[in-house]
Amino acid sequence: MNERVISFKSDGLKLVGVLRYPKHREGKIPGILLVHGSLEQDRNGNMIKHPDGRKLYKKNFFLEISKNLCVAGFATFAWDRRGIGESEGSAQREDIFSMVRDTKAALDTLCSQDDIVDPERIAVLAQSAGVYTACLLAKDDNRPKLYVLQGGLYRDYSDMMAFNYTRVKEYAERSLENLLWVENNDLWGLVIGIHLPSIEEAAKKGKTRYEITYKGKSWKIPLDPLIYKPEYAPSKQFKYIQKPVLLLHGECDLNVPVEDVYMIEKELRRNGNNDVELVIIPNSDHSFQEVADDRDTRLRERMSLESFRRPYKQEYFNTLISYLKRRLE
Repeated sequence: MNERVISFKSDGLKLVGVLRYPKHREGKIPGILLVHGSLEQDRNGNMIKHPDGRKLYKKNFFLEISKNLCVAGFATFAWDRRGIGESEGSAQREDIFSMVRDTKAALDTLCSQDDIVDPERIAVLAQSAGVYTACLLAKDDNRPKLYVLQGGLYRDYSDMMAFNYTRVKEYAERSLENLLWVENNDLWGLVIGIHLPSIEEAAKKGKTRYEITYKGKSWKIPLDPLIYKPEYAPSKQFKYIQKPVLLLHGECDLNVPVEDVYMIEKELRRNGNNDVELVIIPNSDHSFQEVADDRDTRLRERMSLESFRRPYKQEYFNTLISYLKRRLE
């Protein structure tokens, strides 16, 4: 595939992304905008900065998606989030609305590449927290022809936090051996789990930062009070998507419960969108990577992020490409 690095502006900041497209093509081709989740911070879909400072294995999620889509005849566009890679700004100052503005600016940029991309055949592929961003984008922007929503949250943000961090705390409480392992492999998850009620209380009171200290180490956690307000609950945002939707979810997702995707499907249909397809990718995690056979190993790999080393499920790429070919070509 070919790559075209492109700079664009959002809120006066320079953001940098990459348009990837097939080396050999005929005419203008469909374009897919890749929208970040919390684990996809750079243009290649990698988590670059971890709050506890640990070194991270590059999973290159967006890069792998681009490789597969380019072979199938599509273009993709992804960018470095604020404060990541070549993009200006601070990741610590991102909020719901800045992410939506950045995504709209990225969509503008993708549509402007009309020597390669057909602006009438644009899709949004949103991963995890990016599903929330995509819903708010759809509220005021009618350009995308369809949406692929992957690993999206339906229930309240507090439920997701409890699902992710309470289990880390409970795992550490099983034994001293477990505690030492967690302190070495997911200290961030542990301290969040211990302080979760206080963190949520602070956010609901409107605080934008919460300081945690654990065994001599301190963290200042950025908070976004808006996500705890009832009107901004994830469940209330799906009404804005009235275009065709492909819902994808990993069967063994330990970030967002698989049950949420069935709730999303029901909510989309309840709001009048009946052009919805749902596919569960078996034996895959939140990023559609293969999982270990036993749950305890899956849990440890999720906490340590060793799961990033596992191969992607080809069934995921096949499902995605099949849908896009049917709906965009």
